[in-house]
Amino acid sequence: CGCPGSQFDSEDAAAGYQRLDLCDNAMDALNPGKSRKTTDCACSILFILCWAGMLYIAIMGFLHGDPDRLLYGLDYKFDQCGKLNTAAGRGITSLNVNVALTDGNGTKPILLGGRDHTSEPMYYAVAPGGTRFPASYAGICAGVCPNANLERIGYKPSEWVCTGKYYDKSNRPDLTVSGMPYIRSFTKAGVDSFVSDVESMGSKLKEQNAYLTSFFLFKTSTEGCPDTAANDDERCTICYPSYPTVSYGASAYCLPNLTFIAENKNMIASVLGDKFDLGAISSAADKILGSGGATTLQVIADAYTALPVILGCMGAAIIVGFIWAFLVRLFVKPMMVVTIIGVFIGLALGVWTLWQKANEMRNSALYGVNDNFTAYADVTMGFFAANAACLALYTIFILCFGRSIFLAIGVIVEASKALAAMPALLFVPVLPAVLTFGVFVYFVIAAFYIASTGELKMDGSGVAQIKYDDNLKGALAFHFFGCLWSSVLLNHVGWAIVGMSVVQWYFARDKSADIGRTPVLTASGRVLRYHFGSVVFGSLIVAIVKYIRYMMHFVKKYITPENAVCGSFIKCIWCCIDCCLRCFEKLLEFISRNAYIIVAVESESFCTSARHAFGFLVSNLGGLAMVQVIGDSFLFLGKAFVALVSTGIAAIILTQSPWYNLNTTSIILPCTIVFIGAWMIGSLFMGIFEMCIDTIFMSFLIDEDKKLGFADGALKAFIADASKGKGEKVTSSTKGKATTSAPNVKPTVQA
Repeated sequence: CGCPGSQFDSEDAAAGYQRLDLCDNAMDALNPGKSRKTTDCACSILFILCWAGMLYIAIMGFLHGDPDRLLYGLDYKFDQCGKLNTAAGRGITSLNVNVALTDGNGTKPILLGGRDHTSEPMYYAVAPGGTRFPASYAGICAGVCPNANLERIGYKPSEWVCTGKYYDKSNRPDLTVSGMPYIRSFTKAGVDSFVSDVESMGSKLKEQNAYLTSFFLFKTSTEGCPDTAANDDERCTICYPSYPTVSYGASAYCLPNLTFIAENKNMIASVLGDKFDLGAISSAADKILGSGGATTLQVIADAYTALPVILGCMGAAIIVGFIWAFLVRLFVKPMMVVTIIGVFIGLALGVWTLWQKANEMRNSALYGVNDNFTAYADVTMGFFAANAACLALYTIFILCFGRSIFLAIGVIVEASKALAAMPALLFVPVLPAVLTFGVFVYFVIAAFYIASTGELKMDGSGVAQIKYDDNLKGALAFHFFGCLWSSVLLNHVGWAIVGMSVVQWYFARDKSADIGRTPVLTASGRVLRYHFGSVVFGSLIVAIVKYIRYMMHFVKKYITPENAVCGSFIKCIWCCIDCCLRCFEKLLEFISRNAYIIVAVESESFCTSARHAFGFLVSNLGGLAMVQVIGDSFLFLGKAFVALVSTGIAAIILTQSPWYNLNTTSIILPCTIVFIGAWMIGSLFMGIFEMCIDTIFMSFLIDEDKKLGFADGALKAFIADASKGKGEKVTSSTKGKATTSAPNVKPTVQA
C-alpha cells in the first residue's frame, strides 16, 4: 500500500480528501486502479431537508409554546400552579378569555382567576367538580401537599382546603376565639354536633360563622360556580376536609394516598355522606396509574430512593463492558470460559437473593395484612421463579451447545485480532451513543414546547388541558419520525465505520503497516465523505418500519373494543402484526449491516451493495447459520455478563446496606432498571464484536470467491466445518454459488 504512518498523518488539511484515498486496501485488492466514489447523495440531501423541517417546527414551538402548561396543573379557575397568572404574567390584555369546549365545537367565555401561584407549584384535587365547577375536578394550587404523608382525614377547620374566597389562607378568620365550634371527633355524631353548633352560633362571630358555613355540608344549593364568577364569589366558596396525599420526587401533583382511601372510603362516606366522594378521586388516580395505583407509587418511590445506586451501577456497567471487550481481544478462549461461568454465577446469585428477600417478606407480620406489602412479596416470589427458570434454561443451553460455541473460535479470534490491531474500535459506539442521547433530550424538550402550543380547553382533570388540531398532531408526528430516523442513523454510522475499518484491516497484506496509524479515524472519514448517503438510505428503511410499529402501538390504545372476546381477538391480531413487523425490522437491519460491508469493498450504492451481499449470504447458508447462531450466542453471553454483574452489585448494595434496606420496600424495580440499562450498555460493546464478525465473514466469502488468499487457517477451518454439514463449499466454482468474472465483486445466484 505504501502509507507509512508518519507521512500518512502529517498531510495538511488541504489534502484531506486525497489522504482518504491512501491505504484503501479493499479497493486496491478488489478494484485495482479505481478510486472510491460518493454514493447515494440524494439521500443525504433528503436527510438535511428533514432536519430543516424539524428545526422549523421546533423554533415555532420555542416561540409560541410554554411547557409549563403540560408540567403543572390548572386550578378550578384555570390558573396554572407555579406561575404568575395575572394578565401581564400570561401575556394577555384581559383575564376574560374564550376557551375551547370539551367536545371541540365552539368556545366559551370564562374569567381567569389571575392569582399569583409562583410559590404554590403543587396541584391538589379538592373534590369532583360535578355540577358545582366547570372542570371535571375542582383543584387548587398549594405550596405543600395538604395532609402530606399522614394517615387521617384533615377534618378540623384549620385543616380544610377551600375554593373561592378562602382559597388563600390569609383571607381566613381567626379560629382561636373562645367558644369557637369545632369537630371534636371524626364520627357521625361529632360532625352532626359541629353542624348544630354552627347553626346556633348566629351572628355572634360573623366572620368566623361565614368561614365555618362554607363547609361543603352547608352548601345545599345546586347552583354551581359560574365560569365568569369572581374569585371571592360566594357560589364558588366551598371548603372540604383534606385527605392524605403523597408526592414523589419532582412531581408537581399531590397524589391521593390510595391505600388509605381504599381502606377507609366506606367509613368516610358514613361520616360525611356521598357529597364528599373520595372514591371518584381514587378511581381517577387508579385510571391514570393503573389498577395497582398505590403499588405503582410505592415502586416509583423505591426507584427514586435508589437513584444513586442505579446511576452508580450504570457507570459500573460501562467499566465492566470496557474490561470485558479489552480482555476478550487479548484472551479469547479464557474469556469465553469466564463469561460462561460468570453468567451462571450471576443467575445463581439472583436466584439466591430473590429467594432470601421473598422469604423475608412472606414471613413478615405485614404479609397478608397490608395489601401493597403482600403484592410486593408475591411479585418478588414471581421474579424468583422466573430467575430460577432462566438459570435452568441457561444450564441446558450450555450443556447442549457448549462445544458449538467453542467451534466459533475461528471467527471470534479474527474479530479479536482486528480489535487488537485497532483498539480505537472500542470507542466507536461512544460518540453515537452520546449523540443519540442528545437527540433524545432535544426531542423531549422540543416536543414539550410543540405540544404546549395547542389551545387551552375548558374542561379536564387539571392536567394538560390542551386542544391538538390536525396540524399540531402532524407536526409532532413529523418531529418524532425525524428524531427516530436520526437515532437509527447514528447507530448505522457506527456499524459502517466498524465495517470500513475491519474491511481495510482484513485486506491488508501487512496488518500493522498497511492500515496506517489512525485506521478508525480514516475509516470514519471515508464513511462520512463517500458513503454517508448510503448509510442514510439504509437507516431510512429501518426507521420507516420502526415508525409504523410505534404508530400501531399508539393507535392500538384508541381502537381496541371494550368487548372482552372481540377485544382479546383484536389484541392477538395486533400482537401478530407487531411481531411480523419486528422480524422484518431485524431482517432489514441485518441486510443493512452486510450492505455497508459491500459498500466499503465495492464503493457502490446501497441497493446494489445489498443485492450483492444477499447473493453471497444465500450462497453460503451453512456458514451464515453457524456464524449467526454461535456468534450471537457468545455475544448474548457477553451482554448477560455485563448486565448481571451490574445488577448483582445493585442487589448487594440494596440488600446489605442498612439505610437502603430500611428505606426501600423491594429491590425489584431498581434492579430491573439497572439490568435494562446495563444490557443496553453491554449491547453497545457487543455490537462492535457482532459487526466485526459479520464483516470478517463477508470479507472471507469475497476473499474465497476471488481466491485472494487473505484468510488464515483457523478461519478457513471454521467456515469449512460450518459448511460441511450443508454440503456446501465456499468457492466460486460451486454450482449455484456466488460467481464473478468482472473486477467488481458482483455475485449471482444461478438457477
